[in-house]
Amino acid sequence: MNTPTTSVPPVTPTPADDRMSHHLRALAEDAEALFKATARAGDEKYDATRERLRDELHHLRARLGELETNAAARVKTAARHTDEAVHAHPYSAMGAAALAGLLLGFLMARR
Repeated sequence: MNTPTTSVPPVTPTPADDRMSHHLRALAEDAEALFKATARAGDEKYDATRERLRDELHHLRARLGELETNAAARVKTAARHTDEAVHAHPYSAMGAAALAGLLLGFLMARR
């Protein structure tokens, strides 16, 4: 049951990615709140700025949605490749898991 192995780029989101996504969402929410708060002002300069801000918010939300969809697809692909690799080489996978467990146990015991 030899299946060809292919290298898959790492797909695990990092804490920095999560923080960036959180900050971008917060920025979009704050900008939307500012947009609503200034909607009552009838000045033409504010109107033009609000329009640009509305367009940028729309673009930002669309891009965030695309990023989330792409990340989910990459995670699913990585999980499928991992499953295939474990099924192709079960003893190697068990050995790697045992080694990781021993290393983790050793590191936790030192604290």
